[in-house]
Parts: sequence; C-alpha cells; structure tokens
Amino acid sequence: MAGRGENCLIVVAGGVGAVTNSIIAGILDEAGKGDLFAEVYGATHGAGGLLENKFADLGAQKRKTIESLRRTPGSILSGRVRADLEPSALVPFLRAQNVGTLFIVGGLPMVRLLQSVTQAGIDADLSLQVLGVPASSENEVEAGDHTPGYGSAARFVASAARDAGRAADSGDEPVAVLEVPGAHGGWLAAASALARDKESTRENSAPHAIVLPERPADPEAVADEVRRAYQKHGYALAVTTESSKATDGSALDGAALSALLSEKIGVGTRYDRPGSLTRLSQNSIARGDSDEAYNLGSLCVRLAGDDCSGYYVLVARDQHSLDRGEKGYRAVDATARLDQVSGQPRAVPAEYIAENGLNVSPAFLEWARPLVGGALPEYASLSSD
Repeated sequence: MAGRGENCLIVVAGGVGAVTNSIIAGILDEAGKGDLFAEVYGATHGAGGLLENKFADLGAQKRKTIESLRRTPGSILSGRVRADLEPSALVPFLRAQNVGTLFIVGGLPMVRLLQSVTQAGIDADLSLQVLGVPASSENEVEAGDHTPGYGSAARFVASAARDAGRAADSGDEPVAVLEVPGAHGGWLAAASALARDKESTRENSAPHAIVLPERPADPEAVADEVRRAYQKHGYALAVTTESSKATDGSALDGAALSALLSEKIGVGTRYDRPGSLTRLSQNSIARGDSDEAYNLGSLCVRLAGDDCSGYYVLVARDQHSLDRGEKGYRAVDATARLDQVSGQPRAVPAEYIAENGLNVSPAFLEWARPLVGGALPEYASLSSD
C-alpha cells in the first residue's frame, strides 16, 4: 500500500477538455486530507516530458489555485502524447522520484498508456499502483455511461448549432454547415440536435441534417434533406465532423459538405469550424460535468488508499433511481478493470441514430439532454399571429 514516504504522480494523456482540471482538483483535494502521499507531482509536459525531468510539485500550490481549477478549462498539465515513448523508459524516473502511485487522466491515449505502464512496472519489478480516469470531450472512451468533458462540449455544440442557424436565417448565406470535432465518432455532432426547441419553431428548427461518421451518407440524400429545410424555412443548417464520409468513401467534412450543398442547392453556403473551442469553452462548462469530474479524481485517491491498482474510475447512470435531482439523472461512481476497457473508440450506437441516418433518435435526446447542464437560453421568435 502507498503510505507515508511514497509520492504520487498525475499524468494527462490526450482528451483534454473543459473539466480536466476538475479531475486534477479532486485528486489534490482528496490527497490533501491525509498523509497517504508525501508529495503530489504533476507531469507538466506530458509523460514524455518526464524523461527530461519536467514535472511540478502540485502539493505546494496555494489553496486558491486549487479552488480555481474547477473554473478553469483545459489542463494545468500538458496532455501531449509522444508516439515514440517507450513506457519502460519511465521506470527510472518513477524510481528516482519515489513514485508509488500513478494517476493517468485522458482519452484513448490514456488507455494505452495506463495498460503499457502497468506492464512495464510489472516487468521491472516496480511496486506501483496505477489508476486511470477516462476523460474525453468526444466521449471516445468505451467506459461508463459517458466520459467527463462530454457534457460541457455537448452544450457548446448545441449552443453553436443554434447560433449558426440564426446566422444562416438572418445573413446572406442561407445554407450553413457546422463542422465539430469527431475524429473517432459522432457524439458531438449528435449533440447538435439539442439546439432544437421542443416546439420546433422555424427559428429554432436547426440543425436540419446531421452527418455522423458511424453512418456514411448518400450525398444526394443529404442535399435533398437540406434543400427541403431551406425551401420550408428559408434557411438550413447541416452538421458534420472531420471524419464523416459519403457512401462512396469520399469526405463529407465541413469543406466538402459545404461545396456539395452550394452546388446542389445553388444558394450562398458557408461553413464554420469551432475546433478546439468546442472542448475548452469556459462559458459552456456544465455544472454536473464538473462535479462528476471532481468526484472521479477524489475516488482515485480513495482507491489508492484501499491498495487498489489497475482500475479505471467511471461515471455510471442509475437507471432505477427515482431521485434524478437537478441534473435529470442520477450519476454514480463506478470502476472497471484494465481488461474491461478497450482502446477502441466508442461509436454512437444504432439505436441513437434516426432511420434515415441524418438525424438522431428520441432515445439519444433522452440520454444526452441531462448531461448539458440544463436548458439552453431561450431565444425570441416572432409570433405567427
């Protein structure tokens, strides 16, 4: 068991989002409650930077700094990942700094790093506890109900889709395309459907087509869907990702989809790509998302105190609880063993995709709506009277 005299190290590997710092704050707060660790270190330049002794004493940070982490998007520790990093090369650093517990936070690179470092420790006969926190704005890790960071990014996308629709409605280019992150899946593109209001007013009817990587789309079908929306509403918005494809394998990212719609519909068309702002917008941090992230960081330390190693800490959803609270669902902390989490991206399941492949299903909306921290601000619409 990691006790007095042993240090712990926090490493971030990919997946940096709006609430990554909340996870780190949870670790620091829980570690500060007792004497489980002598020192708490952080890898300031990613795992690869440790080979150059680039790390910080996080335990020496002022209380005000730690409290501010929960309001600060991104990560105070770099999530950069070196593709050529040999996990065994970290063992000398861990020995030299007397690190007995390693917390790894992040997306798919975190999964691979945690598994490989665990094996490297075993091979080197190093007494090392390793615990992981899947965190990804794109919900890419197949772990738990969702990953911390997704709710906040989903809120950003929903707001951006609503605003992009308003821009198309009132501007010179009545057809718009919004490209959101989705290198491995369409979870954020799907979240754009939350932009629509329940009354489906003309002004808040966007997006009118959603192209998901999980469902290659027929370009003609996409154009027809957007054309119908334009003819009905006077404007139209389509949402896609950088990895969305047509049925023939060609790209349907923002640029390609915008060019397609301009050609097929024959009106002014533009596309927007918010990029990393999607993941790191402070204004879009969902309270429940931040709380869940913080709680998982705290849980990591408690598990270390119970001599646990080789686990991920996760957010699960209690489907049977009648107490759904302010968030609209009851989240519970959970764990999974290393062999229970694959390094493969989590795909949007078929039951969350509409039959025509260009929208989401009611089941997705029911699942996603509680994650974004409440309703979006109400926008005005002219009365039809």
